[in-house]
Amino acid sequence: MASRMTEDRARWRAYRCGGPITHVALDYGRTLTSGHDDVDAVLGMRPVNAAAKAALWELDAVGVVLALVSNTRVGQDRRAALKAAGVDGLFGPRVYLSHQLGADKSDPRFFAHVLDDLGVGPGQLLVCGNNPGTDIGPAAALGIPAVLLAPS
Repeated sequence: MASRMTEDRARWRAYRCGGPITHVALDYGRTLTSGHDDVDAVLGMRPVNAAAKAALWELDAVGVVLALVSNTRVGQDRRAALKAAGVDGLFGPRVYLSHQLGADKSDPRFFAHVLDDLGVGPGQLLVCGNNPGTDIGPAAALGIPAVLLAPS
């Protein structure tokens, strides 16, 4: 029920603001994390940084449905870092890891799967990432709006 309410809030907010985007998919490495932070020995990856965490809560507050999209190797699960940051509930089951999907983000099947699983069209999803070749180009090729985020 909560997921449906979030989707309804996102659609209402998108309509009110004049745009169709209701879902935002974020890359993990150097998008939710900083290259300046050390790798957390327990997590085996850099932690979600404070600025990213604040932005996630802001997006959730206006009703945007969040998803995580990440190129990963077998045994690497970004959910642990989301949980450690206290933001795992904002993503729910919408965590898409390349090693689990059998395709990385540069493969059109990756973002096609994300769209299908979220039940949205390309114009309803915004992809945010730091890599033009794996985050921006592949999403844009499918008609998904994408934003390149710089480390600063």
